[in-house]
Amino acid sequence: MKNLVSDLAAFSRIAIFGFGKEGRSFYDFALKYLPNATLCIVDKNTPQDIEESEKVVFFSGDDYLKGLEKVDLVIKSPGVSLYNLGIKYDAYNFSSTTELFIKHFKKQIIGVTGTKGKSTLVTIIDQLLKNAKQETVLCGNIGTPAFDIVQEITPTTRVVMELSSHQLLNIKHSPHIAILTNLFEEHLDYYKDLQEYYDAKFNILHFQNENDILIVNLQEPYKELNASLFQTKSVYNVFEHTLKYDVTFDVKQGFIHKSSLQILEKLVELLKIDKETYLKTIKEFKTLPHRLEYVDTIEGVIYINDSISTIPEATMEAVKILKNVESLILGGFDRGIHYDSLVEYLLESDIQNIVLFSDTGKKIFESLSKSDKNLNIFYVTSLSQAVEKVHQITESGIALFSPAASSFNEYKNFMQRGDEFKSLVIDYKQQEEK
Repeated sequence: MKNLVSDLAAFSRIAIFGFGKEGRSFYDFALKYLPNATLCIVDKNTPQDIEESEKVVFFSGDDYLKGLEKVDLVIKSPGVSLYNLGIKYDAYNFSSTTELFIKHFKKQIIGVTGTKGKSTLVTIIDQLLKNAKQETVLCGNIGTPAFDIVQEITPTTRVVMELSSHQLLNIKHSPHIAILTNLFEEHLDYYKDLQEYYDAKFNILHFQNENDILIVNLQEPYKELNASLFQTKSVYNVFEHTLKYDVTFDVKQGFIHKSSLQILEKLVELLKIDKETYLKTIKEFKTLPHRLEYVDTIEGVIYINDSISTIPEATMEAVKILKNVESLILGGFDRGIHYDSLVEYLLESDIQNIVLFSDTGKKIFESLSKSDKNLNIFYVTSLSQAVEKVHQITESGIALFSPAASSFNEYKNFMQRGDEFKSLVIDYKQQEEK
């Protein structure tokens, strides 16, 4: 903590570039620990709950980027895409709360990244450590900024940290224990190309040393990752690992993917956590919202909210796990992701009804319509119409909302979209009970 404050105290003018959760977290930290620094809030929108002063300066409106020229250090928020703004990373002295946090607390961090499965995995790891009577805090992309918990960290604290590609992009430090869950095509609206997205993910391991630990779950890790990235001698690829422990889940509890269980078993082994503690943690697990989340049962039909599925691979995996999907709702924001594999999978699946909406729903509908296979496919213009259609035509089994696309054309995020789905289902449930 002292070294972190000392590092930052060397800068007299610091820009907070993007005033979202992480930007505000750094602002609160700086007010408390950096009394001599002038803070420049660089955001297109002016904060309404903060007053400008000698020590807090706003740069907003059309010319807000000029604020970057007035400072010694720029703390960039992960939501800011330099590529979309046409700004080179070396144009200013950029850093981030993620980079600073990992730099100063590296040895205590278990960092998790990957296209899918991050939030569930870090939640289970945090609970696993708590059940093992270890001191632990959970932070990062899961919703709690790292600088919000920095005061809680003691020399014995383990920090479980979810790391998004946006947080990892351009950082120059990696956690002691790094976990890479998977890699799929995503976020092509933020990066210049797919390789830049992958490279951002790889930063979780790129700056490890020979004393660090890396766990990956990739079919061909040395093909997907440049072998020169591996600096640590302790590399574990668990892709083909057979699970040691038999665990079962039900639709109301939710599910942990096999790939996550493979990672967890290896981590338990490395951390020397006993079998009983591990199995207790898995037994107590309950899925996070919007991740194969049980909503309700209406007239024998089970409704599942999987709004977190923003890529085709996640939707295909959801169908495989649930097995008894009679109706599937798909569609969302078109970010240029390819849907050929999903279309092929749907054509070979036993799903009876496919209801599509929004931009990608239209694309998938058009592709499915070209098939000679007799499919029950429907295109509607909204999620509410999709739920209505599913309610009308589904007779048994599972009605799954797993959109295989982002939500940003119609919703603030996948949580808002999932909440609307749940609300629509609950409305039909209440109608049934009247």
